[in-house]
Parts: sequence; structure tokens; C-alpha cells
Amino acid sequence: MTLAKIVGEPLTTHKIAEGGEKERLVVEVMEQVGLPRHFLDRYPHELSGGQRQRVAIARAIVLKPKLVVTDEPVSALDVSVQAQILNLMRELQRNLELAYLFISHDLTVVKYMSEKIAVMYLGRIIEEGPSEEVFQHPKHPYTKSLLSSVPIPDPSLKMKRIILKGDVPSPINIPTGCPFHPRCYMAQEICGKEVPHLEKVAPLHHSSCHFSRDV
Repeated sequence: MTLAKIVGEPLTTHKIAEGGEKERLVVEVMEQVGLPRHFLDRYPHELSGGQRQRVAIARAIVLKPKLVVTDEPVSALDVSVQAQILNLMRELQRNLELAYLFISHDLTVVKYMSEKIAVMYLGRIIEEGPSEEVFQHPKHPYTKSLLSSVPIPDPSLKMKRIILKGDVPSPINIPTGCPFHPRCYMAQEICGKEVPHLEKVAPLHHSSCHFSRDV
């Protein structure tokens, strides 16, 4: 399909617009993501990776949603293009008053994009809170180990790398107690018996660890 059909398809599916009105909305949203009108007759294979991602964003916002779910939206792009797409997403967020559910394994990107973070392990939220708070004061061993793996540009700043033991358990055979305890460097007997609940460790900051205060 051409880009015009790809971006306009949601408008047809949801019976929002057809004909000239549909074309107007498609042109409008393409301009919002930085693609000129003459791109409408092109096909995806004629575009760069960054341009294809802009088309995907246009298709997602053409219905004017309040929430957009993004799953690894920049993982396949090189760093310079990643920055362009992330800046575009933030600009659209401001202009269109969007909320994002931003799913990513890249913590640098997560920090740049997020106001609030939820860290998951084996399908469970094990820590959540304001972005700056979680990055500066992680209160779960898994979060702390993830942050220790993030490269630091300044070689004079040394951070101890936390190496987790073992492999990630199968999600269809989750360990008893805390799912993270077989790999946790802080695990004690209670961790293999009781599932810790999300508890407040600071205003708006919660952690699911029996020993959050000691992390």
C-alpha cells in the first residue's frame, strides 16, 4: 500500500472520514511528523528506517488518541535517528497533549522520555515511581542491577557493576516467593517463601522487595 492508504486506513476502519476529508487529515498528520505531502504516493520500501517510523507514528496519531502505546519504538534505529524520533515524540506529546505508555529496555531512552517509570520482572511490576526518583534512588535489587549496566560517558565516575547469577526463569514456571530471588544478590530465606508486595518507600515511589530499605 502507499503511505496515503497506510496512514488513512484507521480513518476508514473506524468510519471517521472518507474522500476529501480523509485526504486532508492524512496530509495534516504527515506534516505533523515531518513528512511532506509528495511522500503520500510512496511505498514503505522506498523509505529510510527513520521515515518508516514517522509513518508508523502518523498512523498511530491520525485518530487523535489520548494514549499511545509504544513498544521499543526506536530500538531498530541508529543513535542519530533515535534522537530525531524521540524529539518528535516529545514535540507531539506537547502539541497534541498525548500520554505515552513507553515500553523499552534502553534505560537511557526511558529516562529521557518518561515522567514515571514502572520496572517489570517476569510480568510483575517490581518498582514504580517518578523517573528521577527511581534513577537516583532505586529500591529494588533488579532495578539497581539494570542501572549499574548503563554506560557512563565520564570515565572518572566509577559505578560498581552488579552481575546477576543464573538465567531468567521461565514465565510458565515462576519461582515461589519473590520471582527474582534465585538471581538476587540480597536474597534471604524469606524471599523464597513469601511474595513481597509493592510498598511505599518514598512519596509516589513503591518497591516490591522484602529489603527495600537496605537496597
